[in-house]
Amino acid sequence: IYYDDGSSVESCKILVERLIVKDKVDVLIGPYSSGLTLSAAPIVDKYKKILWNHGGSSDEIFEKGFSYIVSIITPASRYLTGLIDTVKGIDKEAKKIAIFQAKDSGFSVSVAKGAGRYGREKGFQVTNFKYQSGTKDFSFLLNNMKQNNPDIILSAGRAEDDLILARQILEHRVSAKAIGLVIAGIKHFKEQLGKDAEGFLGPTQWERGIKIKPDFGPTPEEFFKRFKDAYGKEPDYPAAQGYNIGLIIQWCIEEAGTFDDLSLRETAGRTQFRTFYGDFKIDPVTGNQIGHKMLIVQWQSGEKFIVYPEEVAERHLIYPKP
Repeated sequence: IYYDDGSSVESCKILVERLIVKDKVDVLIGPYSSGLTLSAAPIVDKYKKILWNHGGSSDEIFEKGFSYIVSIITPASRYLTGLIDTVKGIDKEAKKIAIFQAKDSGFSVSVAKGAGRYGREKGFQVTNFKYQSGTKDFSFLLNNMKQNNPDIILSAGRAEDDLILARQILEHRVSAKAIGLVIAGIKHFKEQLGKDAEGFLGPTQWERGIKIKPDFGPTPEEFFKRFKDAYGKEPDYPAAQGYNIGLIIQWCIEEAGTFDDLSLRETAGRTQFRTFYGDFKIDPVTGNQIGHKMLIVQWQSGEKFIVYPEEVAERHLIYPKP
C-alpha cells in the first residue's frame, strides 16, 4: 500500500495516520524529505509504530525526543565534513570556507551548521551566505563572497537553488580551490551543466563504485545491474536508499522473529552490519544513523568518481579545481 503525499506536510500527516490506523500496515516506510519526515514523527510516536527512514536527513528530526524512527542515512550535519577533510589533507594552507545556505530549509540549515562547526574545529575561518529558497540572482552574495577570497565554497540549497548558484559561479568567474554543492553528488547535475560540471565536488550517500563486501544482500554492482535491468536507467543514491531500507527491515525482522514494533526497535538499536549501501548502526536512543559514512565525489572527464574516504576512493582529487 502506498500513497502520494504530494510533498504536502498536511497530506503526509493524514496519510501516515491512515496507514497505521485504517490500513494497519505491518511495516511503515517514511516519506522523502526532512520536512515530511519531521511531520510524521509525532504520529508514529503516538501509535508506537516504527518509521523506517530513508528520506529525511535533517538533524532536527533526531533532536526532539522521538523514539520510533530508525534511520539508514547519514545525517545532514555530516554531508560536507568529508570534503573539508579531503582538502585539509592535501592543502595545509587552506584557511577560508564560504558556505551558502537556504535559511528557510531545515535540511540546508543542518548541512551548513554541521559543515561550519566542523570547519572551525579544523582551523578554518567560516563565512555564511544566507538566502531564501527560490532565489534567482546570487550576484550580490557572490560579489560579497569574492571579497573574502575563500579557498573552499560549499552550498547546501535545494536542487534548483544549487544549480542556479553553480551556473552563476561560472558566469561570474568565481575562483576557489574547491567547490562542493549537495546537488553535485547526483547525475542530474552533469545533465544540467554538461562539460561545466568538471571539477565540482558533491556528497553522496552511495555510489556504484564503492568497494565493500556486504554482510547481507547484493553487492553494489549486483544492485546496480538489477536496478538498471528493471527500470532501464542507472540508480542514483536516493534509489539505493529505497532498496537499502528494505534490506534493513528484512534483517531486523529475521533477527527479531516478529513484526512487533517494540521488538524491532530494540533489535535495530543493537544491530550493526553492512549492506551494499555501507554500514548500518543507529544511536539506540534517537534512531539517528551513526555508522554510515558519506562519500565525496568529483566530476572528472565527464564522469563522477569517489575521491573520499581514501580507503574506497576511485580517483585522486583534482585540486585546485580546474
